[in-house]
Amino acid sequence: MRKTAFVMMLFAASDGLCQTPAKEPDTLQALLLEVHQLRQDIEAMTVASQRVQIALHALQMQDAAVARAAQRLDSARDRRSGAEANRDRTASAIQGLEGKLASGTPAQAEAKELEGALSQLKSEIGPQTAELQTCQAAEAEASSQLRSEQAKLADVQDRIERLDKTLEKLGAAGK
Repeated sequence: MRKTAFVMMLFAASDGLCQTPAKEPDTLQALLLEVHQLRQDIEAMTVASQRVQIALHALQMQDAAVARAAQRLDSARDRRSGAEANRDRTASAIQGLEGKLASGTPAQAEAKELEGALSQLKSEIGPQTAELQTCQAAEAEASSQLRSEQAKLADVQDRIERLDKTLEKLGAAGK
């Protein structure tokens, strides 16, 4: 009887031991799957972090390009404004001298002096007008370049916004 009881205990123990290893592979498999998923999540976060860093760097660079373009435009406007004021002063002086000569009041010696000054001013107005046109063209080019850089900045900002929304969706899906 003792022998039979002993055999029964061994049978029950071996049956229990056989079941434990059957559960262990399931637990181990679940742990392996979880570790694999965590690894994938970490890799995805690393890639997302790198993309965010790249996008922010692009934003900084483009923002600086817009600032430089705006500075060039301001400088071009200042040069154009100065050239325009210079040409306008010369044109006004020409009108004033022509008015004095047309009135007939200056003496002949003074009239010759006024004509010489008028001739000098007329020779200056042509180059001043050409300089003004050059400044206007430079201003137009600088303005166009600023608009182009601003458009690129808007594209970078849109890309960052899309990236943010994508990351937000991924974050919400992970919860």
